[in-house]
Amino acid sequence: MPEGSLDSLANVPIITQHARNRGIFRNFESAYFDTPDRQLYRNKIALRVRRSGKTYIQTLKRPVDGGNPLARHEWEVSVPSLVPDLESLPPEAREVGLEGVTNAVLETVFVTKFRRRIQALDLPAANLELAYDNGGITAGERRESINEIELELKAGDAATLYDVALALLDSAPLRVGTLAKADRGYHLAYDPPSEGVRAAKAGVDAQDNVDEIVAKLLGDCRQHMVANQAVVEAGRTPEGVHQMRVALRRMRTAISILQRQIGSPALALVASEAKWLASTLGPVRNWDVLDVDTIAGIETQCPDHKAFAALRESIKPRRSSNYDHLREVFATPRYNRFLLTLGRTVERRVWRNDIASGSLGILAETADSFARQALDRLHRRALKGGSHFRRLQPEAQHELRLKLKKLRYGVEFFRSVFSAKEEAQRYLVRLADLQESLGLANDAATTGGLLFELTENSQSPALHRGAGLITGWQARDKQVASAKLHKVWKRFREGAPFWQM
Repeated sequence: MPEGSLDSLANVPIITQHARNRGIFRNFESAYFDTPDRQLYRNKIALRVRRSGKTYIQTLKRPVDGGNPLARHEWEVSVPSLVPDLESLPPEAREVGLEGVTNAVLETVFVTKFRRRIQALDLPAANLELAYDNGGITAGERRESINEIELELKAGDAATLYDVALALLDSAPLRVGTLAKADRGYHLAYDPPSEGVRAAKAGVDAQDNVDEIVAKLLGDCRQHMVANQAVVEAGRTPEGVHQMRVALRRMRTAISILQRQIGSPALALVASEAKWLASTLGPVRNWDVLDVDTIAGIETQCPDHKAFAALRESIKPRRSSNYDHLREVFATPRYNRFLLTLGRTVERRVWRNDIASGSLGILAETADSFARQALDRLHRRALKGGSHFRRLQPEAQHELRLKLKKLRYGVEFFRSVFSAKEEAQRYLVRLADLQESLGLANDAATTGGLLFELTENSQSPALHRGAGLITGWQARDKQVASAKLHKVWKRFREGAPFWQM
């Protein structure tokens, strides 16, 4: 949050009305340690010693094997100073990832120092702890400020966290943080390469009812989206934008599947905001694909250094401007309200309260029954969209591709509900082949618009030559794909849906 914003929150009604006191002040200093070759970091282990007053607490955290990627094992022990002592940890804490590591080889990676004001909030549905942190993170010569609020649920309804956060957002230009202080410290110290985060396997089980399915799908999509925000902001890999768009498409697909049955206004609002955000990511993704995928792929087969260098040089400011715009979007109240509202919708299961009474029974429907109906409907729509396949015009082919994409997401959501695992995988392969073949035509159309923008007011021969090379190569790819497209469609059309077996 911006410097000085914390002071503006002191008189927010939700705080003044529910705060147990004016706050307790504490000073914290934490040092994080690793080996010179970053063994702990490579094993996703965090080793910290924190000082608060005269007390020193050493904490070691590492991921839970085979479980939720956000879940962590954690051990805490008292130590006499800010110097780490691995021998004081229990044996199970040192079993994995610390082989050969001794106290002597550990070195300080970064240090956090901040002053915290802690307030207890007693609300009707929950007890919360509100912490205001001011300070900084230091890694060698590099420094980053800490100016943030942490909300922690002590007891009661977790949705209250979002109620309070939304009230605070109304009073100050806050942003939802997606990186913990430790993550920020490691980024400052190590400057690791950014990597897009792929969607986790859908957690829908055969035992779930529709109410649980809604919560799981929206929660998974939200986690997927938020996990890629920092990657997008770094702007160093196109995969962040790609994965964020995938998360939003999956979210909108999930809602469209669910809305047919339950018709929730709250879910309709989520879908509308997801569509808005996806539209801001679209132009960035288009330039990324042209620069990183299209040009690179063609250049290996048709090298022309001057032509492709001219294209990249012309693309660079457009990509940079679009990423700057995305960073601005992530700082807006609208984006942050979307994140918080989505979290509250899932925690409070708002759809239970805003759907017609006649639809409430659907929420108790089993996953098996619901998934079969949903996949049958998506599959039928795809088949209908591909009728008279050989005569489909480009627009109809594009519409079919969108239907197939929704079908694929639906299959990924519900495949674990059914026992036909191998059949489901074969179905997905046929679906992916068809999508890829149809996608070439759409890629060429998108690329054509971008190339026109690049060359419209340019007199550079190299730039025009590069645009011509790409146009010709994509036309050739499209022709090759068209020759086998009907065969790929027929293989998909005649394949038996696995959920009907």
